[in-house]
Amino acid sequence: MKTAETRGKVGVEAHYLDNTANYVGQDSPKSSNYRQARWAMRSVLWDITTLPRVASCGRWAVTASGFVDVRKKQVAGYAGLATCGSVHVCPVCNSKVMATRRLEVGVMISAFPSAAFGAYTLRHTASDSLKDLLTARTKLWQRVAQSRPVRECRKDLGVSGIIRGSEITYGQHGWHPHIHPVFVFDREISPAYVQQLHAVQQTAWITAAHNLGLSAPATAAQQLGLVYDSADINRYLTKTTFNGTHSVSWEVTSSQTKSSVRTGGRTQWEILDGVRHGCADSLDLWREYEQATKGTRVLTVSPGLRKKAGLDMEQSDEELAAMEVGTEADTGFTILDWAPFRENPGWGADLLTVVEQHGFPAGIQWCLDRGIPVEDPDPIGKRSSLRVGEEK
Repeated sequence: MKTAETRGKVGVEAHYLDNTANYVGQDSPKSSNYRQARWAMRSVLWDITTLPRVASCGRWAVTASGFVDVRKKQVAGYAGLATCGSVHVCPVCNSKVMATRRLEVGVMISAFPSAAFGAYTLRHTASDSLKDLLTARTKLWQRVAQSRPVRECRKDLGVSGIIRGSEITYGQHGWHPHIHPVFVFDREISPAYVQQLHAVQQTAWITAAHNLGLSAPATAAQQLGLVYDSADINRYLTKTTFNGTHSVSWEVTSSQTKSSVRTGGRTQWEILDGVRHGCADSLDLWREYEQATKGTRVLTVSPGLRKKAGLDMEQSDEELAAMEVGTEADTGFTILDWAPFRENPGWGADLLTVVEQHGFPAGIQWCLDRGIPVEDPDPIGKRSSLRVGEEK
């Protein structure tokens, strides 16, 4: 098996598989701006979203006092802010939740002797609504799972479970929803056996589309290959920075490190970024996307698979998004008024970067320079004497 009363107040006044999404390189200059971009896009959602939880995410403190702690433990973060847990819609919560899911997927793949990774999609046109396409995609996958030949083949080959990721892009032919299934096996499997499974599933997929009155999906768009040995899979995964298990877990969970621009398309985050820059077409697309994905899941795991891989009971997306960095002992200082961050949404990301790179004293000074009231839980020395507006 492969392996409420304030303390020390300061300044209180106051993109294989013909996938249209290709990875943005992890060493790209864009990578250092991911946090700022996520926070900026989330602030757009405050004004345009129809989902109440999303409209509150990062916008309001959820503590009785209204204070927000700044913490650091390897990374910096806030404690006491509202979160929404929407992996489809919120770029900030998506990043946090999918970082955990990525590790879980990697553990599940590594816990079994073999794994196969693929993609299945359906034919679509610019006139198709996303909601209808998602409904059709779900029905197709259900029909495949119910197919007797597929069930028998999966059993014969020792399929222990399936991890299924969902991805949606938009291009010249309209919405392009597809699924990325990862099959894990209880034995070593050859590429030939994986292709046997794929042939049976592809037949069931196309038959189901015909029976549902849908246009037959292109066979070239449906693919499955052994994670470590398939040349087709490896050609696709070489577009990433990672290999093997890690590349598959990134492909299934990391929509924010992808781009469809080179192929004339857009990911959901590129659509949202278009809204941020005033594109009316992007706003229409985003509203359709938000409504169509409401109540759907980005990642599903076969019952019992987590237990087989030695993982604990799954936490919900909302629970993962609400998890805070460290504990109270990791708090460096407290923000006494979050209003300035609502008025300047980029400040939330900027402050975390300052704390990560230069420490809590620099973070406190950064706040004081902008007239943001903070409290130092351990006001010792020079920091205790600082007040908003004083010379430093």
